[in-house]
Formats: sequence, structure tokens, C-alpha cells
Amino acid sequence: MAKQSKDPAQSTDNRHEKAWDLGEAALGKLAEGREAEADQLIEEAKKLDESALKEIVVDLEEDAGSNPDAAKNSQG
Repeated sequence: MAKQSKDPAQSTDNRHEKAWDLGEAALGKLAEGREAEADQLIEEAKKLDESALKEIVVDLEEDAGSNPDAAKNSQG
């Protein structure tokens, strides 16, 4: 019989990874215009590890070169 790991860190990592995967799948559904399905995936991800969704948002902002102060700097 296989012994399951009781390591809380590993469990947390698995939940984070699963939440990340669900968040990315939700982005795909949004791109397809399937908002209801995306919302369901997002809710599942939140239940697992909401921080994974926050990390996805940060990554998207970085990838897009998002800078909240850009408008202020360009008006000067």
C-alpha cells in the first residue's frame, strides 16, 4: 500500500498549483467569451488558494508592461 505524504507544505504546494491551473483555465474561457465557465473555475481556485489568482494577476500586469503611474509620468 502506498503511503500518502502528510507534509503540510506539499499539500499547500499542490493546492496552490491546482488553483494556478484553474486560474489559467479561467483566462482561457474568458478569451473564448465563456464567462460563466470562467467564473466557476475562478470560484474553485479561490477555495483552494486565492493567492495563486493574485499571482496570476501580477504576472499578467508585468507581462503587459502595466505601470499604474505611466499616465502621470507622461502628462508631465
